[in-house]
This record gives sequence, C-alpha cells and structure tokens, in this order.
Amino acid sequence: MTLIEWKEHKGFCLSHDEPAVGESERERFITNGLACLPWDAYTPDLANGGSELMGIGGEVATLSMPCNKKLSKSEKRELRQSKKINAQKKRQMKRQVELDKYGDEVEASFKPYLAKQEIKHIYTNVILHTTDTGKNFLSKGEDFKVLQYHSIALYKSDLEHLLPGEWLNDNDISFVYELIIQLFIKSDQCRDFANQIQLLFPSLVQLLQHFPADDIENLLPMDDLIKSRFLFLPISFIDKPSVEIDMEDANNGDHWALGVLSLLDNKLFVYDSMKVDNDINGDTQLQALCKRLESCSKLVKGKIKVVHMNCDQQKNFDDCGVFVIMFTCYFIGQFLFHDEISMDIGKVQFNPLDARLYIMKLIAKLTNRSNGK
Repeated sequence: MTLIEWKEHKGFCLSHDEPAVGESERERFITNGLACLPWDAYTPDLANGGSELMGIGGEVATLSMPCNKKLSKSEKRELRQSKKINAQKKRQMKRQVELDKYGDEVEASFKPYLAKQEIKHIYTNVILHTTDTGKNFLSKGEDFKVLQYHSIALYKSDLEHLLPGEWLNDNDISFVYELIIQLFIKSDQCRDFANQIQLLFPSLVQLLQHFPADDIENLLPMDDLIKSRFLFLPISFIDKPSVEIDMEDANNGDHWALGVLSLLDNKLFVYDSMKVDNDINGDTQLQALCKRLESCSKLVKGKIKVVHMNCDQQKNFDDCGVFVIMFTCYFIGQFLFHDEISMDIGKVQFNPLDARLYIMKLIAKLTNRSNGK
C-alpha cells in the first residue's frame, strides 16, 4: 500500500514507515466525498446564504422570496411542497431518535426519495430565480448561463446533468475542480506546498489523450506542473477508440474514471467505479495516455506504471462522473488536511446521490451570492 506523508519544509513525500497498527483494519465508512472538505470554513461569505451544506440527512432549503412580493400559484405550490418535505423529514428523524434504545440522538438514515426531491427542488429554485433574463430564456426553452465562477461558466443544461439519473458532463466536473482550486489549493488559509497538487480539467485530459503527441508540452501549463507531485486526471474512456474523435465536442467518451499520477514514484493510480477484469480496451487507452505523459520530459522522469486500485463500485450506469468528483474530493481532503495519506480507498463507501445533492447546494449558495440574496 502506497503511503504519502506531508512534511512542513518539503511538502509531500513517499513514506517508508509501516502502516500504523490497525490501519489495514480501518472500519468501512460512508461519505459523499465532498463533505471531506471544510467548505463553510473556506467560504465564510457563503455561510448564511442558500442551503446549508449538510451531508446525509440535510434539510430541504425553502424557497426564498422577498417578503413584499406576491407569490404566484406555482411558487406557492413549490413552497408548500418544500415545507411538506421538511416536515416529513423531521418526523422521520424524531422517530429515529425515539427508537434508539439508548436515547442518544442518531442521524436519520439516508432517504433516497427525499434526496431526489430535494435535488429537483433546489434545481428549480436556482433556475427560476437566477435572473430575469434567465426566465425569458426559460420561457423560450433555450439554454442560458446560471453562474460564472472564475473560468467556468455553468449553464442550465449543466445543472440538468446533475439531476438523478443523468450522466455528468465535462463542465460539471470542471466546475467542482475550479471550486477546489480556488477555495482550497490557492487559498492563503491552506497548508504550504498545496500547489504540489494539480487538478486538470477534463477538456485538457481529452487533449492529452487525442492531440498529436509532438505538441503535448505546448498544451500543458508547464510552469505550474513542474512544481507538482500529484496530478488529478478525469479520464474519459471510449468504447471504440479507433473511431475518429471530434475535438470540438466537449463530451466525448463513454465512461469516467479518476487517474492520480504520483510524480514521486511515477505511478498512475486508477480508480474506476465500474471496474472490468481484463479490460484490454481500457488498458490500451491508459497505456497510450502514459506514453503521452512520458513524452513530457520536463514533467515525467522515467516510465509510468499503471496501478488499478480497489474502490467502491457504482450501482447504475449514470454515476461514473459523480464518483470521479467524490474520489477527488476525498483525496484532496486527505492531502490538504492530513499528514499521512493512503492511496488505498478500498474500505470507503461513497454515496453518489448525496454528492449530487451537495453539489446542487453549493451551486445554490453561489447563485444566491451572485444575485445578492
């Protein structure tokens, strides 16, 4: 098992110590990945706006409207629905506490139906109350920008991909990556050497996979990358890689997986939530990606070894992109807030529906701030 340790005057280094007693017996726990990062602590200006950033068991945000504005019939119906969901959730939590034989308060178990309702509710709230211009586009059935966050413009169509049952697109993953970069990696509050971690957007990884190999170094932000020790790569696998790729299409690919390239020992750790044994096609694409990375002599010194890691597996065909985000957030939380990091996540169980809800709440907070609410 590969262990990494953070040293105050060096940054991230390979650890040569044996795992602590009981490390291999670590209990399985459930997370949505995003909750491993202290979002509220690093976004104090968002602490009172929008939905609370709660994990499993969080409460639905009620529709926020100016007190002097008369509600329309649809808005009244939406408000009643959110109150009904909150009341139902409170009753369930109360029953859970009463049933606990020790009388201790315990968190109510995760309710998928309520989570799906909450996601749809927040989505509707964000779309309807973004801007007056947005309402005009909505009435015409057109796409429109919901939020601009640094380099990422988030559109209504991107939010639709966050709804349950939908397949995340490039922009959804890029948005969360941009949040992590701006709020944590570039934050003055964060630990030194945070810039040794680099998150590459899916569009850039796609170029790495399919652009002519001779020009790869010219594509990459080499000044930043040569300082790094870990690269996070959202890898898009294609079932038929021999088919010519349209580089203008942002959402090529059939499946997402996360690659974490450790430049400390030239290993590409691959976390695939739909792992297939003896996947010749997938292995071929990974080897091709490694060769392209190896051609960046300023960045990679030597041959890269692909290491397939055990990780939680998705239970449907829609959540691969969500798993990439959950894995990434879990690891970033480890790298930035722990001194000892294990690349083994085999005993961590992830909740993709709760992750969709968490991301939607983040978007609601940011849109509320940008709209001055």
